[in-house]
Amino acid sequence: MPPTAPPPAARLTVGALLALTLLEALWELLLAPVPGARWLALKALPLAVLLPGVARGARRPRQWAALIVPFYLAEALVRALTGTG
Repeated sequence: MPPTAPPPAARLTVGALLALTLLEALWELLLAPVPGARWLALKALPLAVLLPGVARGARRPRQWAALIVPFYLAEALVRALTGTG
């Protein structure tokens, strides 16, 4: 029996998590870095660690992603509303 293709929602989840990981790293390194704090790009590391498990469709990494992604959203809102320039 050949493996079936993942449902579109699963592909969308993997794509969104990959995009968030890349955006987080690029944001802290190139787009809007905090002066003298390039180490903040390490915030993308937990998302990168979860990416292979989410791509496999494993339940536990998806649960962890659901728990930590709201913190990234909250941080993005704070930086968007309080940033200058």
